[in-house]
Amino acid sequence: MHITVIIPFRHRGDAGLLNWTLEGFANQQLAPAHTYNILVGIDGGSDTPADPASSVLQNASTSAPPDTPAATTLPIAFHNFSYMGAGAVRNALVKLTDAKTDLLLFLNADTRPAPGLLQRHIDTMSRLPPKSLVLGDAPWERPPQPTVFDAFIAETQAIFAYPLFKPGHFYNYRCCWTLNLSVRRADFMETGGFREEIRPVYYEDLEFGFRMFGTREAVFYDPAARVLHRHPTTLDQYLDREELLGLIAPVLQRHNPQCFATLFGTNDPPDVLAKKFAIWLDLDAPAHKFCYKRLCDWAPQPEALLGVGNGRKLLLATLYQMHVPLKRMVFRLGFLKGMGMVEDWQWKMRKPEGIWRRVVGG
Repeated sequence: MHITVIIPFRHRGDAGLLNWTLEGFANQQLAPAHTYNILVGIDGGSDTPADPASSVLQNASTSAPPDTPAATTLPIAFHNFSYMGAGAVRNALVKLTDAKTDLLLFLNADTRPAPGLLQRHIDTMSRLPPKSLVLGDAPWERPPQPTVFDAFIAETQAIFAYPLFKPGHFYNYRCCWTLNLSVRRADFMETGGFREEIRPVYYEDLEFGFRMFGTREAVFYDPAARVLHRHPTTLDQYLDREELLGLIAPVLQRHNPQCFATLFGTNDPPDVLAKKFAIWLDLDAPAHKFCYKRLCDWAPQPEALLGVGNGRKLLLATLYQMHVPLKRMVFRLGFLKGMGMVEDWQWKMRKPEGIWRRVVGG
């Protein structure tokens, strides 16, 4: 079996992060019958002048950048694209493959593979029925001095629901996350790839899964297919992420209203939903300010403050429940703003601006 790894990379001044990810392939352990290659798509690479600090942006469509240590021994090809969004880059890279590729593995540029990652995806997928996906584990990398917020992100379902998963179980399209996800190439091509209008990021992976198998549980969770996720996140960065999720949600609603309805549990048309969000935002404002202040107090504290065992779980669960109103507020603010950005020509305007700060005083 041949597996092709697909990695989109949006340059943000840290070429070393992509190199860190790629170096993880140096120790892959594949059975003799299997082969692999890696395709990296630089999203905006053809739009950004190269400079000594960002050599991943150099024109290197058939060979790796000179600052990639593993380049001389690994089957890596780099391709520069105009800025077009993560889903479009993945589609463009898949189009560079042919029938030789049996399996596609989607990773992020900040997920470093464990030695057995590729073989595990191959072995697991080989025993699953058609139209299945394999979701591998992606634990967050902990900093040298982790905080309460680091533990909150890693050990609750605030961003990814991994803490709720059971090994060897199937889950639905809501868990179709492309930071460590494999799919048969034939199934990907039949489904039509990612919907490129849902951009720059978010929901394009869930929407793909929904078109592929609806609400059927077809995402198989295999924690032994493991990557390490290097994505340090602060409280404010987390809230900016929620704002962007809100901004993109009306785009999802426009291009796949059925997926939106099942994901958010509502059949309300956009204008009705927006009116409800506006009312709820006014009613809940005092709770938002309180939640933000309390989380600001907790977030920078040393992780050790949480303790261990059941006491730790209880504290994290309490923090999670306390933050939910704040999370919803930020999403709704983003949604209301995103209502005016649903046309595809507006997609580059979809950026978080911290509009939630005006509500909480942050």
